[in-house]
Amino acid sequence: MSGFSVFVLHLCVLACAFDASLAWSVDLPSRIKGLLGSCLVIPCSFDYTSNPPQRPDRVVWYQYRFIGYPLASDNWHPSDVISLFKGRTSVIASPKNCTLKIERVMRSDNGQRLYPWVDPDHIGRRTYRFFEKTVTIEVVDRAEDPKITITGDMKVGKSVTVQCSVFHTCSTNPPALSLNIPLKDDYIQHTHMKNGTTTTLTTTFVIQRDRQTVECSV
Repeated sequence: MSGFSVFVLHLCVLACAFDASLAWSVDLPSRIKGLLGSCLVIPCSFDYTSNPPQRPDRVVWYQYRFIGYPLASDNWHPSDVISLFKGRTSVIASPKNCTLKIERVMRSDNGQRLYPWVDPDHIGRRTYRFFEKTVTIEVVDRAEDPKITITGDMKVGKSVTVQCSVFHTCSTNPPALSLNIPLKDDYIQHTHMKNGTTTTLTTTFVIQRDRQTVECSV
């Protein structure tokens, strides 16, 4: 009978630990591209239904390793960050936000695997195993080509809508877009997604002649 009681107790402990982990969630891309020499913003958010953090504004990032917790970003203790990231990383703090910004993307960032941890002084691995959800950085040499979309009646003298858009991963310092046509009623829009941002320049244009070329630069 005593053996049966011990078995039930073990089940209860495991169930409680399992429920605690389900109470938390972290959303971030599994992979993200960073342009060499540019900044890289890794979107990250978290939520919970129980076991709330005492300091939700306290977020650090670690380099993924099987042993130890090499510190990749810590707004409170920047001097403790490992040399690879020291002076280049910061967490963009806002409610339930764990977004990481890396300045001046370097070749050595390629293949680095990172993960966030919310309120590490109070939220431990029994509450949520943050290291099980990571993001891997891929460093690229060239920005993505912009894309042009033209809608409307494409005839001489008619007004059309021209959109030039480019995808990037530096939302805090988006690229500048330009068109080789006069701009009218133009505006810029930033669309944030899980793995980056699309910046779009929209303008209206009156077609002046046949076979007119529209070019966009980023």
